[in-house]
Formats: sequence, structure tokens, C-alpha cells
Amino acid sequence: NSCREVDIVARYGGEEFAVILPDTSLTGAVRVAEHMRRRVEQLAIPHPASPVSDVLTVSLGIASRVPTDTVSHNALIQSADMALYRAKAEGRNRCSVAEPPPVIAREPGPARKSRGI
Repeated sequence: NSCREVDIVARYGGEEFAVILPDTSLTGAVRVAEHMRRRVEQLAIPHPASPVSDVLTVSLGIASRVPTDTVSHNALIQSADMALYRAKAEGRNRCSVAEPPPVIAREPGPARKSRGI
């Protein structure tokens, strides 16, 4: 297992998983994703129903963003999802890097009362 204590792997839907790699550059995230892709392929789990490969493979969508107050986490998720579908459309069993998510202003929160002195 090459995950660090701060890394998170979680199921994100039926056949989808999310891997959160804090303090990881885009280059590092691509390296981790490619390692995961190769390791799954090397398991050589038979997949007779697949029109693409005789063994189980994975397609990965990679998105990276430094968190800020002006970036919606949903934009990051959408970017990774679009990259995942691009990897599938380009033939599967591959990694695809997302375009940077757009900066989306968040709705202002409830007004804060100022404290008098």
C-alpha cells in the first residue's frame, strides 16, 4: 500500500472511486494514477464480458487544484469526472488529466454582525 496517512480513497458512486491526495502536485497525482492503473492491469483479473480487454482495467480522470475561497469543490469534481469520461472515450485503460476547473465565486454566507467596541 503506497497511500500516506493523509490520502483518502473512497467509493464515489457505483463503479467510481475518488482518491484525494493532499499536498500533491499534478505531476505527482498523475504518477500515482498511472501506478494504480498498471497495478490493476497486472492483477490480471479475468473480465470476459469486456469488449476492450480480457482482464479488468481502470480508467482514471485526474484533476488538481489548490483550494481557495473562490473555487467551488464541485468544479474540481466535475473536472475530474470529465477527464474520466474522456479516458473512457479514448479507449479505456488510461489516465486523462482535466483542464483546470473554472474559478466560481461562492455565494456569500450569512451576514456577520460586527462587534462594537
